[in-house]
Amino acid sequence: MVTPLSSEGQLLPVQQRQMDLKADVSTAMVTELSPKTDYSLTVYAMYPGLIGDSATIKVKTTPLPEVSNFRVIEEGLFSLRLGWTPPQGKLNGFKIFIPRSNRPGFIYEQLLPRDISSHVIDSLEEDKKYTVSIYAVYPEGPSKPVSVVGKTLKLVPVHQFLVQNATTDTVQARWASVKGATGYRLTWASTEGHIENINLGDNFNFYMIQGLHTGSEYTITINPIFGDIEGPITTAKIKTLESSSVQTLKVSAVSTSTAVVSWNSVPGATGYRLAWRPTPEFVGRDRPRQLALNTSTTQYQLKNVAHDTEYVLTLYVLFGAAVGPGIAATFRTSPLGYVSNFKVTSYTSTTIDVAWSPIVGATEYKLSWKTDNSKPQVQYLDRSILFHRLKDLNPQSTYTVTICAVYGNSEGPEISLSHDFEFIMMREVKVEDIGVNSFTLSWKKASGASGYKISWIPFLGGDEKSHVVSADFASYTIRNLRESSAYKIQVSSMVGSREGSAVLVTARTLDLPKVEGFVALNTTDNSTVLNWTRVAGASGYRLSWRHISVFDTKTEILGPGFTYYKISDLLYGRTYLFTIRPLYGEVEGPISTMYQRICKTLSKLFD
Repeated sequence: MVTPLSSEGQLLPVQQRQMDLKADVSTAMVTELSPKTDYSLTVYAMYPGLIGDSATIKVKTTPLPEVSNFRVIEEGLFSLRLGWTPPQGKLNGFKIFIPRSNRPGFIYEQLLPRDISSHVIDSLEEDKKYTVSIYAVYPEGPSKPVSVVGKTLKLVPVHQFLVQNATTDTVQARWASVKGATGYRLTWASTEGHIENINLGDNFNFYMIQGLHTGSEYTITINPIFGDIEGPITTAKIKTLESSSVQTLKVSAVSTSTAVVSWNSVPGATGYRLAWRPTPEFVGRDRPRQLALNTSTTQYQLKNVAHDTEYVLTLYVLFGAAVGPGIAATFRTSPLGYVSNFKVTSYTSTTIDVAWSPIVGATEYKLSWKTDNSKPQVQYLDRSILFHRLKDLNPQSTYTVTICAVYGNSEGPEISLSHDFEFIMMREVKVEDIGVNSFTLSWKKASGASGYKISWIPFLGGDEKSHVVSADFASYTIRNLRESSAYKIQVSSMVGSREGSAVLVTARTLDLPKVEGFVALNTTDNSTVLNWTRVAGASGYRLSWRHISVFDTKTEILGPGFTYYKISDLLYGRTYLFTIRPLYGEVEGPISTMYQRICKTLSKLFD
């Protein structure tokens, strides 16, 4: 017999029930009992037609399993997110509630399905503590409730709001994260009444505001956002700089391996970044390099740059972690100086006197001479010596005499001439005129010569070319030369088919004309019109532009009749680099460079 007991320990016969067991059973499972209830269990021995002795025990069932690990997962401004671990057993669901503190009833109650383990209670009050309870619901009834205390957030402003590192068109805003905020609204307003704002996610605590006006005061505000609710506003003021770019960038004292770069200081800058690399025509001659300089530096000497190489140099202004506008200039290092005006000034049957012009930067000169069948003899001469006499020579031989300038451990290009003791010597050979693609030579006619041979070859290597003219000539123009290139030129007298001692001269063709007057006019919020002066002889122009902070460059090839071009779809407040080169057939001329900020300001030309 299974009989529940009252709270006073009395049997409740009305709820009594009976279980019949077989004679060979000695254990039994009693089910469908109420939790946390006292029971009287009595076993009777049954005989045919007779009830035997009985034995009785009293037991108490355990309570239903409770919800465990009940906790506040997230506190909101008007909500609490709660989580828990469901108990084992057959559940119908859960009931979660917040009882009233001062009278019966609930502030909140909700029946939840059995397959969830978290719940959001919303529509609560800001900055208030709540005691939240939950119990599991079983077919047998509810478990004992468990409780947790949670507090909603307070509507607070952003703290540690800093606006700093102003440039001419940007400022940086930083702030400390606000607990529970789902985002932030950042607003900036100028004294002229121009207002802009942006909504940022909860993971932001830094933002660079761009597109500001030069030398203007701005009010910057920020407020946290909690869902649909905006928190209190925090305010800061800042003024953009009148100028954040270097206005003057100069390159001076250029040698074969060094150059001095100087610029004007920029107020408010925290430092500078100097970068230099060969221009596209000289890629491979040297690697790109850059370095950071402190704010007090306005001059720097570049060392160990490659000789005879054109570089593009860019100087950026630093404002903390922000990089301001850049300014560019180009320069070309000197070639390893070749000895010029190397010539035989006089000779006897056993001597040859040679002379040459001084070379800037040379530490000494290396002079060597040999016949076709002998090893060269070498003499090193101090840089102050510009004349030397070769002695004890064989009058029956033709000598090749070679000279080069020495720069520390490096030797410059070699210059050679030959001398035949039995032949007529050329005199007064000189370069009369130099063009972009031509040289005009002149010389004093030699008595007994039947003609003259003129030979030329590029200093950096290439095919040697020559031309023979009759004895009536005292000048000759070499054409179809490469612009901006150095050449070795030899002039020798001819008697029949025999060639006499050559006189060597050196010269360099002129640079191709570059674009002048390259400026930006009629700049709007998203476009600009570029103007320039037409270059005589140019077959067209290569115009390129890019934003200074990216390397994606756009290019247009324009015809020779263009002297202006409009570029649209530019970003307001951003600075762009514009370049233009004249085209001469397949040859590109020198580059002209300009930086322009898209905000209706004047441009500056930097060559």
